[in-house]
Amino acid sequence: MFDAKQPITIHLRTPEGVKPIRVRFPTDDEWTDRQKKRKVIVKQLGRGVSETTIPDSAEADAALLAKIRLPEENAPDVDAFEASRIIEQLSQADVDDVAPTGDGFRVTMRVLGGAVSHALRMPSAKDVFEYRRGFARVLDLPYNRQELIINLAPAAALYKKLVESTEGYAGDVPVIHQAVAVKAAIDALDGAFEESSDPN
Repeated sequence: MFDAKQPITIHLRTPEGVKPIRVRFPTDDEWTDRQKKRKVIVKQLGRGVSETTIPDSAEADAALLAKIRLPEENAPDVDAFEASRIIEQLSQADVDDVAPTGDGFRVTMRVLGGAVSHALRMPSAKDVFEYRRGFARVLDLPYNRQELIINLAPAAALYKKLVESTEGYAGDVPVIHQAVAVKAAIDALDGAFEESSDPN
């Protein structure tokens, strides 16, 4: 059962041993702010090959960890790269399955603390268009590079419109999970459309 209101202890493995780090789960605003600060750089290397990097993500993660860390005596020090590992664990939302239901999809995911599922209605073509228009902002940079800035707000707005029920949550669904569920449903819809339009 996932409960965003419960304190979480992350056991961070380091060369010096295991560091127990007590945190609260970030709020939706904190996740959205973190995502906006994580600029994704895609460099085209030629022949259909590209390289994706997220420069300076460790600093954004360290700032977020400083906000959500719970006060405790003799708390171990954490550097920016360890902070990134902790935030990545908190943001875990791995899709296991997207099953079509009558007029939508059931998305099953593994998150910190167990398995959860989301029953979502089928998004309309307009829903998908508006989501894609607002979710990622792409800037063309010199030297065959593009900068992507991700905005979680359109995913949250579409999730609220599509969600019918959830399982595995003790409270509200965090925006970081909403974004993964919406993307999985849209990807499944695209996949089904491609299959149905295949002339073979």
